[in-house]
Amino acid sequence: MLKIQSILLLSLILTLISCGKAEGEGTQSDGLADSDHRVFATSSSYSGNMGGLSGADSKCKSAAEAAGLTRTYKAILSDSGNDAEDRLIISGEVYIIDSLGNSNLVVNSGVALWNTDSINLLSSIDLDENGNTVNDSVWTGTGSDGGVFFTDNCTNWTSSGGGTDGFTGSSASLNDQWVESLSEACSNSNRLYCISQKQ
Repeated sequence: MLKIQSILLLSLILTLISCGKAEGEGTQSDGLADSDHRVFATSSSYSGNMGGLSGADSKCKSAAEAAGLTRTYKAILSDSGNDAEDRLIISGEVYIIDSLGNSNLVVNSGVALWNTDSINLLSSIDLDENGNTVNDSVWTGTGSDGGVFFTDNCTNWTSSGGGTDGFTGSSASLNDQWVESLSEACSNSNRLYCISQKQ
């Protein structure tokens, strides 16, 4: 009887060991678990004419690919018909990663990202796609709630005319000014925030 119990116990232990993690859980890309998101401010700056939201997303894609990143990145950007909160899927923790590969938590969730009126970011989004520090204005067109901020979006990010404005955030800020800082002329050159989307 004891021998049978020992065999059953050993079988149970081996089964538990072989199960491991669920498929895909714990896998990594771009320095993070696939359940998490990487965010950066672009090393390059652009006028307000980026070819619309799709053009801005393409700039994020190009920046990421040039840095050897493999995920799909989209711009944290709103226009008159599209809120950043609605066009981006943010379901896990959000991190910045420095040039040595060290990660720092920005927020625990997308909900927290759009709640900086009440709770500050844990880390400012002040690293570019290569992990180098940037301290600059960033085009957003977005309020701290993730929605479009009035009409300050450089004519839906298609104009660099001096008579139009676009709303910006500050990459050095931890409070709501990370995304909702001030309006600037669309002829100015500013960075973009780019965040990874689920694979």
